[in-house]
Amino acid sequence: MRFYGLRTFLYAAIFALTVVPSANAAENMLSVDETLVIQLVIFLVGLFLLNRLVFRPLLGVWDRREELTAGTLREAEEMTRKAEGAITEYNEKIAEARAQATETRNELRQQGQSESSRMLLSAREVAQAELEGARGILESEVAKIRADIQGEVESLAADISDRVLRKGA
Repeated sequence: MRFYGLRTFLYAAIFALTVVPSANAAENMLSVDETLVIQLVIFLVGLFLLNRLVFRPLLGVWDRREELTAGTLREAEEMTRKAEGAITEYNEKIAEARAQATETRNELRQQGQSESSRMLLSAREVAQAELEGARGILESEVAKIRADIQGEVESLAADISDRVLRKGA
């Protein structure tokens, strides 16, 4: 961006400084003489030199500064877009990972429940088999004890009846 207003102001100031008449020539302010040509040449040479040595480099520096600022702003905007894209990608990946973790957790929970049910059923079957075995053993022992007691009961009954009959006789 060029500062044409500033350039125009500086040209006018230089022109005013070169054309200002001295205190002696206050009465001849409007008169045109040979000094006007000399002043005009000095003004144009000064204007040319100032333009070459001051204005162009200054305007070039301002343009370069403007260019660098705009470039830096573009880079900042690009970095902002990249950062927003990275954040969006990061959030998507986190959401995907959470969904996978939830799915895996549910699968593991189902596997654990099915394994628990299988183990419980297996334990019940083993316990039932042991219980049946224990009942069989108990029944056989009960039958054996009854048989033993039956023999003893008969022998005791015979003893008791002998004793009662002996007392009565």
